Amino acid sequence: MIDDAFLSLCVKEHGSLVDLLKTLVALPSPSGSKALVDQVTDFVGTWLGRNSFSPHIEKRTSVGDLVWAEWRPQAPEGRILVLCHLDTVWPADAEERNPFRIEEDRIYGPGIFDMKAGVALTLKVQELLSRQMIRPRRAVRFLYTTDEETGGFESRELIEDFARQSDLVLVTEPALPGGGLKTFRKGSGMYEIEVLGRSAHAGLEPEKGVNAIEELARQVTEMKALEDLEQGTTVTFTLVRGGTASNVVPDRACASIDVRFRASQEGDRVDSALKQRRALKQGAQVKVTGCLDRPPMVRSPKTAELFRAAQEIARTLGIELWEGEAGGGSDGNFTAALGIPTLDGLGVEGAGAHTPDEYVLRSSLVPRLALLARLIERL
Repeated sequence: MIDDAFLSLCVKEHGSLVDLLKTLVALPSPSGSKALVDQVTDFVGTWLGRNSFSPHIEKRTSVGDLVWAEWRPQAPEGRILVLCHLDTVWPADAEERNPFRIEEDRIYGPGIFDMKAGVALTLKVQELLSRQMIRPRRAVRFLYTTDEETGGFESRELIEDFARQSDLVLVTEPALPGGGLKTFRKGSGMYEIEVLGRSAHAGLEPEKGVNAIEELARQVTEMKALEDLEQGTTVTFTLVRGGTASNVVPDRACASIDVRFRASQEGDRVDSALKQRRALKQGAQVKVTGCLDRPPMVRSPKTAELFRAAQEIARTLGIELWEGEAGGGSDGNFTAALGIPTLDGLGVEGAGAHTPDEYVLRSSLVPRLALLARLIERL
């Protein structure tokens, strides 16, 4: 039987949810700008306080401060951890190129899909808790991290501590296309290869130089061969830098490397091979730095059981939930690796993550709010 009364309640939140999204998009939060991310942290902290929560600010020096708060029933039967991140990949002026706007069923804006819409859902759920419109049997802890887009190095310890104190984890990262949840994610690694050569005049005596760009090109070709697409292992070169002038043999070149893998042993294989790279050209020097930053999020039997329970709850809202895999990592990778049942992808439907055309579907706002609220209440 469809819970029309609860859906109607959530429909009434649609306008204020859109307004909240507009506010969040107007607060740029590039991972590398602590000052800007801290403004979003402050906004969330104020929101929590206004809704009868006691916000806790976890200070950081190199990334934005984290914030968390907990709602507790009188006699809690365990705890749910709800995970969000406040940082985005977009620079401070990104809204000039992709301004907040509504075009038919699409709402555009930098970071709106990944994942300011997911943040907005959690803030609205806090309002429902404050107004006693949902009454979970478990304590509900909301944690907002600030470096998810750059590997989660400053947040991981707190995420894992909170996960160990919880029975299950819900992550409001974007949904899969069509609204599916993410019960499996690839692991990831981030690396940098630096090549040092020797500069020379490109026209007068190029033979006296050691071309760092040419050495890097050969290294890229060999490292790309580490991929195993059948195993789900990818090695992607995302940034390349080198050279000083068009008539100078370059003495330095470097590249950023993104590694993704389904199985931990595959990650270890690529990690070891990258760190053993040696120069191919005489006179060149090669150094690879970086590491595996996220383990794969594996679909455990406990997560499968949690998903089936979520499916039953979703059906009371007229939603047929399904599950799938995502190539990108999230903070949920850390919790799942500890064996804590984790459901990811509970954010809003949309597309264009990390692209200038990023958007969410306006029609998915109410259903996803209703779904998250009911899961928090009934799981």
